[in-house]
Amino acid sequence: MTTSEHIDLMSAQSRVTAYATYADLRAQSPISRVRMPTGQDVWMVTGYDECVDILGDYTRFKTTPTVLPEGVEMPALPEAVVRLLGGAMGSIDPPEHTRQRRLVQSAFTPAFVEGMRPGVRAIAEALVDELLAEPVREVDLVERFAVPLPQTVMSRMLGIPEADRDRFRLWADLLLSLDPTSAQSAPQGMSPEQVMAEIEQFVGYLEALVAAKRADPGDDLVSGMATAEADGERMTDDELLKMVALLVVGGLGTTQHLIGNMFFALFTHPDQLALLRERPELVDQAVEEVLRFHGSIEISFPRFAAEDVVIAGTPVSRGEMVIAVLAAADRDPARFPDPDTLDVTRTRNRHLAFGRGAHMCLGAPLARVEGQEALAVLLRRLPELRPAVDLSEVTWRPGLTLRGVAELPVAY
Repeated sequence: MTTSEHIDLMSAQSRVTAYATYADLRAQSPISRVRMPTGQDVWMVTGYDECVDILGDYTRFKTTPTVLPEGVEMPALPEAVVRLLGGAMGSIDPPEHTRQRRLVQSAFTPAFVEGMRPGVRAIAEALVDELLAEPVREVDLVERFAVPLPQTVMSRMLGIPEADRDRFRLWADLLLSLDPTSAQSAPQGMSPEQVMAEIEQFVGYLEALVAAKRADPGDDLVSGMATAEADGERMTDDELLKMVALLVVGGLGTTQHLIGNMFFALFTHPDQLALLRERPELVDQAVEEVLRFHGSIEISFPRFAAEDVVIAGTPVSRGEMVIAVLAAADRDPARFPDPDTLDVTRTRNRHLAFGRGAHMCLGAPLARVEGQEALAVLLRRLPELRPAVDLSEVTWRPGLTLRGVAELPVAY
């Protein structure tokens, strides 16, 4: 067991060495006591089997604390943040979580997501058209493709007017900046008061959006969730508001990072990129392998021990915080042979990039569609796509919540 290790887990440089750090921790024990940047000691779980057990056990591990260790207090949140994220589906346990997820999934069905595929492909094609129209064929793939693709998809899915899409991106970034493990800061020059004013505007915008979809439903997801019914129940306005906020926050950054990470991984493994160009039928497998190799979600939502438990021989006291490190689990050699090698032909690949259990990422099917279409379109339309800088110069976004390259200059 590692006790209160002072490990750099937040800086951009730590993203480069994170897998080695996790491997060192896992070599000592699948569970380690680590001090977070907030000063709080938490249990970090780096073993695959142990992560699976924790993520699927809602008896011993809760998403909300039943009791906190002595001297530990949960921080108070501003009212606007509570309206958006407090008691959202990602932070509640069954059976209430089960009820809300059932209602959402009755609208956000596999058929609904698959029906979006042609639209996702068309958006990707249009973005490539813009790239090919550039007089100088060198751009940042993150800003010019990985960001606008999910932003446009999400806006259309939720029925957001095109004029409001940039604002939605700002609001998502601001909410993420409130997460102490994200290391994402508000845009330069914004004071805390300005940040909260923007978030309050987001609350007002979503309240108006929900009311409009209730009154005049369309074929978008918000309308579908507003009218969805299961066992005679519907989502309340407050639940619907939180769900839209969760989709916006979770659906933009994660897919952006999936696309950026995907091409960074392929550029650093040119043999795998060449294989994909020869065998485009491997695209779906390649997306799964990148999700395992450089997943965009680094850690799970925190869990709290509901009772005294033992994990991998280590006692954990009731109320203590436990974090499943998804990125570490997906590099566990006990589960994945040669885990530090990118292999787009890998078939036994039940990774944890989207989590596991009842809280598995709701948007996983859509992220997969976006990743698959992005990869297929870029490989087909830009056969000369290549990095425009030495890949050692590419930096990662700081923080522990999400993993993603900050920018990826490419030539084509």
